[in-house]
Amino acid sequence: MKQIKILFTLLAVLVLIVLGANNCEADCLSGTYRGSCLAWHKKKCRNTCQREGRTGGHCSTSLKCWCEGC
Repeated sequence: MKQIKILFTLLAVLVLIVLGANNCEADCLSGTYRGSCLAWHKKKCRNTCQREGRTGGHCSTSLKCWCEGC
């Protein structure tokens, strides 16, 4: 009986992970942003991504502009 409860719990967690992954919108690298994306370039990155049709953008620690909602 205890094994069935553990199996059911594991199955429920896996289903939640799969459903959560499908609903998640990943970030993608901007195709038009040029140059280093530093913390003070956040607005330029966000505006560039919005012109590309994305919901927003942010600078990463690797100094690249990543768009949200890809």
